[in-house]
This record gives sequence, C-alpha cells and structure tokens, in this order.
Amino acid sequence: MNAPWSLRALLAIWLATFFAFAAVAHGNLETSDAAFTMQAARGLWQRGDSGLRTAAQGGEAPGETEGANYIRRTSSGKVGTNDLAYPWFPVGHVWLLVPLVAIGDRLATALPAIDATFRERVAAGAVDGGMTSIIQGRPVVTQGLISLLVPPAAAASMLVLLLLLAARLGAGPRDAMITALSILLATQTFAFGRETLSDGPGLVCLLAALLGAVAVHTRGGTTAGLFAAGLAAGAAVLFRYQNAALLVAIGALLLWDCWRQRRGRPFVVFCFGILPSAVLLLAVNQARFGDPFDTGYPKSGDWLDEPPWLGALKILFAAGRGVAWFSPLVWLALPFALVRVERPALRRLGWVLFLFPLALFAFARGWQGGQCWAARYVTHGLTALLVLTLPQTRPWRRWPKLWWGLVVVGLLVSVTSVIAPVRGVLQLGAQAVVARGDAGDAADLTGWQPRYTPLLANWRYAAASRPGGFEDERGHPRNGSAHTIEALFGVAANGPNQDWAPVRWEDRCGRHLWWRFWGDLLGVSGWLLVGPCVVLAALFAWLALAGGRATPAPAPMP
Repeated sequence: MNAPWSLRALLAIWLATFFAFAAVAHGNLETSDAAFTMQAARGLWQRGDSGLRTAAQGGEAPGETEGANYIRRTSSGKVGTNDLAYPWFPVGHVWLLVPLVAIGDRLATALPAIDATFRERVAAGAVDGGMTSIIQGRPVVTQGLISLLVPPAAAASMLVLLLLLAARLGAGPRDAMITALSILLATQTFAFGRETLSDGPGLVCLLAALLGAVAVHTRGGTTAGLFAAGLAAGAAVLFRYQNAALLVAIGALLLWDCWRQRRGRPFVVFCFGILPSAVLLLAVNQARFGDPFDTGYPKSGDWLDEPPWLGALKILFAAGRGVAWFSPLVWLALPFALVRVERPALRRLGWVLFLFPLALFAFARGWQGGQCWAARYVTHGLTALLVLTLPQTRPWRRWPKLWWGLVVVGLLVSVTSVIAPVRGVLQLGAQAVVARGDAGDAADLTGWQPRYTPLLANWRYAAASRPGGFEDERGHPRNGSAHTIEALFGVAANGPNQDWAPVRWEDRCGRHLWWRFWGDLLGVSGWLLVGPCVVLAALFAWLALAGGRATPAPAPMP
C-alpha cells in the first residue's frame, strides 16, 4: 500500500503542525508534576542522579528542595535507598527533558538577568504557602524552552502518525486528513499538544507501536519498521507505565496476525525492540529502590478506591472533564465504531484500548487526572479507538452535517482550553467550593459538577484576565471575590483565603501563553513574538498542500 504523501510533504505537515501549536504553547511549566520532573532532569544532568535533594542534602534550587520535601510528606513519589526523593512521573519523561535542561541551563547561566527579573515580577504574588511561581517557575529559560518545544513536537508527531495509520487502513488522502485533523483538533487529544506532562510523548510512542502492528495486520511492514515500532512500544511504557497494559493488547493482535500469516519474525523483531526499554526500566528501579518492579508510583490501594460505576460515569459525562463534552465527536464516532467494518479485528482492538483505561481509572479517586484538560487517563485509548475505526467507517460521508457540526463544537472546546490556564481556573474553583461549604474533595467537585465546568469558566476567566481584573495597575494580584470567584462561579467569599486572585503570575492576564509571558517579562509586544510562528505555520501548510506524490511502499516482510 502506498502512502499518499511524500516524505517532503510529511515533513511540511509536521512543521506546519509544530508551529501552529507553538503559537498556543505555555510560557512556563503549568503543573507541579512537570516542574518537579524538570528538577529531576536537572539533577540527572548536573549530578548523574535524578533524585531530588533537600536543603540539608545540598539541594540549591528552590524548586528542587520544595519537590524533595513534598515527596517526603506525601504518598506521591518515593524516597530511594540513597535517601533521595524521586518524583512519581515516569523515568522516560525525565530522560526526555535532559537535553533541553542542558541547553536551557546554559542559556540561563549566560542570561542571569532573566531569572532576576522574573523573581522581582512575581514576588508580590507569593501568597500560597511557598508553592508559587518564584519557587517552581525557575530556571525561567529552561522551563520556557521545554514548554515551547516538547508539546508542539508531540502534536506534530501525533498528526503524522494518525495520517499514516489512516492510510494503512485504506483511507485516501482526504479521508486520512479528515481523520487525523479531527482527532487532533476536535477532541481532548488536542490538550496533549500543549501540556508538558508525559502523556503527549507517551501517546506518540503508543501510536508508533500501533502503526507497526497495523502494518503487519495489513500484510505489510519491514524488519526495520517493526524494530522501530518495538522501540516505540518500550518508550511508551517509559513515558507512562500504564501503557504496558495497552501494549499487551497490541502485542496480542500482532501475535495473532503472525500466526495467521505463518510468519513469526515480525513478533520476534517487535519484542527485541521492546527489550532495551524493559532492561533500562528494571535496572533503574533496582538502583533507586532495590526492587526491579518498584517504579515509585503510588501503590494502587492508595488511589484506586472509587466506586467503579461512579468513576466511569464521571470520566464519560462529568461536566468538568467528561469525554462526552470534551470530545464531542464520540457521539457519532463511537456508534459507527460498533458497526461491521472491513477489518473487525482492529475495531475490537480499538474498543479494548479504550475500555481498559476506562475500567481501570473508574476505580481512581483522582479520576480527573490533576491539572490537565479533560480526563487525560483515557485519552490514549480514545485516540486509538478513533483512528482504528474512523478511516473504515467514514461517518462524514453518511451524516456530513452532523459530523461537521460536531467537529465545529470540538474545535470550540479546544479553543476554550487555550484562552485560560487550567491551574488558575482550578484554584478559583477550589476557593468557590470552600466558600459554598460543599463537602468533598475540591478536585472531584470541580471536575464533576456543572457549576464549575471550564467550558464556561474559561471564558469568564479570560474576561477577568483583562487589565483591571486579576491585577491592579502595578501588576500585583487584585484579590476580592467580586472579580474572582463571583465573576467565574457566582459564589461570594465568606471566609479567609477564598477571594484570592490567581496566585501564579503566569496564570494572570493571558501569561499562560508563552508570547504574553515573555512579552510582559521582557517588555516587548507579544504579537511580535507569536507572529513568526503563525507565518511559518501557514507557509508549511501551503507547502504540504503543494507536496509531492507518495514514495513507494516498503516491501512486505518475508
């Protein structure tokens, strides 16, 4: 089967997507998880060990010592046999950040005034007990580099892989492009191109592994391609440990196809590709914790205690995170995924990949996934199900008006995630929960109840981010419930700490976007910074449309 694009066209598509997502990238790491992982990568680069150190152990960066203390007093992460604290995020994400840390820290050393300016700008907002911009937001250049490069690269890679998967399933250029763009831009997959968590790189690797299995299923594939798919499969686990379960299903299909086609080499080559990552993970676990099977991730009993029926209902229909609202295409795509298709084995695989994370995380107390957009734990499976079924069912042909209407709604949802920071909206939502006196966990309530849905709150937050809203004329946070929780949720403060404006400097006045962040920090127009990204995205999109013909398909593996 020939791919409908040349390598030059695929490169143009990748670059167009990269620069488009770079235009809406964050200016700084938007979660504590990412900030502590970045500090672990700095430790690995500077000292050869990713363990975080307290001040007494020689930790110098405020973010590192804060992370070390946080891990020691909570069940997140784990203290190793060497008494260093290791973040809970997978080791693959730490390793991914090391090159960017090396470059960013070198730039930070050459430009020390940037960190000093940042510290001066945000010091007035340090009101939340130390977990503020001034603690976690530095080195500023390093964090900015990671935020600007990693998520857009993940989005661009996802789009190319979605195109190739659709083409493998028999889709022509137009249908493949509809499939890929709809999934990336009009579902919750969009968030993985903006967030600096490990989910985006993990999904890229999972799709690459899936592409290898689908190639064999369609009686194609090469030895090099299957080995690369195996490497990607191993990396998918290094980025997100739960991906191991999804790879079991992908591997089972690959094994079945190899048995059916009477050729065993693809499965063996795929497994050899996985082997390096497996050895690395076991070795790192042994070195850290004295147990090759201990990743430092919280024990299942610590967080898998939600009634599963309620957890599944929340993941699917919660007003603040539910798949039904944050990926509206499922209203048409999933029913089509139930009908008879040309390759039913792939449809069944798609359902397994979707339903397993749903069943697992239905038990999770933190089903909502923290400071992220939508229920990220099931996004990997949702993306896989859609790309395995849409090219075969093509609902845009049978129900075009309904399909394109849902695409438009999905695009609007994606835009909603851009205009306001998740962390800032969650902070004000948690304050509103306290002001209302609601019983229960704030993260659960804001993710579940309609009154807190970001589909409305983000637009109100964006309006309140204008001058005179969250900040006064001196750039200091402007507290008071009239323009914080009342403006967003219609709840008046009735006690202390309920009327704070967003405490993070980068969560106010649109600074979650990198060009506003750096524009305000350096005193230049943000439009001058984002302009080149928009121009380059348009240029490479035009080149992709004018791209060459396809390259010949590789010969099938013997």
